[in-house]
Amino acid sequence: MRISNVNVTIWAGALLLLCAGMFSCAHKQAGGQTAGLSSSQSSQEYERLGDVLLSRDNLEMAFFQYNRSLELDPNNIRARYKKGLILLRGHQNQEALSEFQTLSRLDPEYAPAYEGMGRTYFQMRNHDQAQLNLLHALSLDPDLWRSRALLGKIYDHQAQYPQAIEEHLAAIRLNPREGSLYNNLGVSYNLNRDFDKAVLAFNTALELNFQDPAVYNNLGLALSKTGRYSGALEAFRKAGSEAQAYNNLGCVYLEKGLYEEAIQVFEKAIALDPSFYVKAGENLKKARLGLGKR
Repeated sequence: MRISNVNVTIWAGALLLLCAGMFSCAHKQAGGQTAGLSSSQSSQEYERLGDVLLSRDNLEMAFFQYNRSLELDPNNIRARYKKGLILLRGHQNQEALSEFQTLSRLDPEYAPAYEGMGRTYFQMRNHDQAQLNLLHALSLDPDLWRSRALLGKIYDHQAQYPQAIEEHLAAIRLNPREGSLYNNLGVSYNLNRDFDKAVLAFNTALELNFQDPAVYNNLGLALSKTGRYSGALEAFRKAGSEAQAYNNLGCVYLEKGLYEEAIQVFEKAIALDPSFYVKAGENLKKARLGLGKR
């Protein structure tokens, strides 16, 4: 029996975890600007104001300032790049893609432009184009850790788990204090059925204060795969409610054919939270059916 056929909350969103803190400044400016010196200075002033607003997470006003900067100097690559990132964060994918494509025309050697296109295509679920652009970005700058992390997720979707693990490890070498990268690595280890390494990776993510509930769910799944059910239940508890934790553990038991144990924890989930009656109740029926077929 496959766990995908069970009402389970374990994997929701786990594979698509994207790294936070995406607004790193570009490190070079295209030559040959057409604006005069005073206009260029004003463009930079608006860009700096946008940076302040961006650091305060005031995306709307930051976007406005970057637009003003670009009105004065359309070749301001830094401002255009950050404008594209704001559009990407707002899921305005076509507009973001247009900005990153403009960047690539302004400077064909500007690696973040291709990284931006790769991230946008990934968000649009066009993994082929995302992969092409991310690989091109890395050919220009091998130290783009976000490109490596996202490329690892694409390899996961392609079931190329060793390649995914390699990219996630490369991203970690470039940014070893970013906790989300260890969660990504753990997901790849889980998919590759290397559960002990997955547990280590998820625990490292938590030690680095990456406290997303998906990490605890992923940790619980990895622990359950090694037979550490009490530890799995504790991890599931930290991901959500007590009832959700018992439902998730029941799904693990159900997948393993441990029907009696599954029945007990599904009943516990329903007792703890009657709103779980539909979800846990359906799973309970499957467990009882499985038990009856023995």
